[in-house]
Amino acid sequence: MKILVPVDGSDNAFRAIDLACTLAGEGNELLLLNVVGRGELPEELKRYARVENIEGPPAWQYEQLIASELLGKAVERLRGRGFENIDTFVRTGDPAKTIIAVARETGTELIVMGSRGLGALKGLAFGSVSQKVSHSAPCQVVTVS
Repeated sequence: MKILVPVDGSDNAFRAIDLACTLAGEGNELLLLNVVGRGELPEELKRYARVENIEGPPAWQYEQLIASELLGKAVERLRGRGFENIDTFVRTGDPAKTIIAVARETGTELIVMGSRGLGALKGLAFGSVSQKVSHSAPCQVVTVS
């Protein structure tokens, strides 16, 4: 079974990673995905970059650095729990649409994601990413809060 876990650095995303690891068991594959924007870095990620001392030029390069850092921490967390069958992706675009596209492209059978990520305030006004994914995903979606 392939389980897709969108990773944005939020506490809920890391809880989703833990649940996905538990659900996956042996012989299954975890796909970790970070979706970056289009060059304008959200304030939460700017703060993360400052705290982690990640320095770099344009916003899109920051996004790539932070995405790599977040996915690296997620992989470490999974390996610490003994899970090795992990693949990572960084994609650009609308988070919900990108998660759904990657799920289709990879033949994902389950998406496990946080109910609210770093864009929680935006989600209140426009609907959360997890809501959009759960309505349009080609597979089952489990949300973690």
